[in-house]
Amino acid sequence: MKACIAVIGAGGKTTAVRSLAHRLSGFSVLWTTTTHIYPAAPGDCRLLLRAPAPDALAAALAVPGVVCAGTPAGKKMTALSPAAWTAACKAADYIVCEADGAHRLPLKLHRTDEPVLPAETTHVLIVLGLSALGRPVGEVVHRYALHPAWAANPAAPVGVAELCLCAEEAAARCGVPKENIRLLFNQADDERRMNAGRQAAGALSRQGFACRVGALQKDDAFLAPWVLGE
Repeated sequence: MKACIAVIGAGGKTTAVRSLAHRLSGFSVLWTTTTHIYPAAPGDCRLLLRAPAPDALAAALAVPGVVCAGTPAGKKMTALSPAAWTAACKAADYIVCEADGAHRLPLKLHRTDEPVLPAETTHVLIVLGLSALGRPVGEVVHRYALHPAWAANPAAPVGVAELCLCAEEAAARCGVPKENIRLLFNQADDERRMNAGRQAAGALSRQGFACRVGALQKDDAFLAPWVLGE
């Protein structure tokens, strides 16, 4: 395996996973999760496997292309069995794993058992949604009440400081070298969001983090090489 990329945070994780899988599809790529995801659409993967046997998953990953696999959980899929995961780590060139949940909100704080990063994780992409700007933390930050000040004042608006706090909190939980963490301030769809994203990215860059500001729905060509440090 060349790399196992864990995508965490909020505000565009699934879009980021899709982009990474697509851009790496000249290799053998596993698209999976340690939490819950909706199965990839037919156009986004070569093969969709539900609860695959280890041998079947390894065979599917023996050729280039994107294989989306997991264990059925209602309309979604959850983590592979330990045996299937082990087989995938041996067979895939790249694993792209959605390792966090945010209830479709643009920002997130984490419980002590989150995010759920695979032990094999080599790179972490933290996504933060700039659509949260100016809105109450209680409406746009998943698990906002984990921060005492926000629990006391859920109407507090999200600004640059709040973006930085969410980024720093997520990075502190990754357990991989700082040089293998990427912070993406996503959803920069207008000048106001772009400016705030740049301010937050500047502050985190001064701490030694690699940061980008962008809108994956409009331009994702940079993502895979940037995450992998190429």
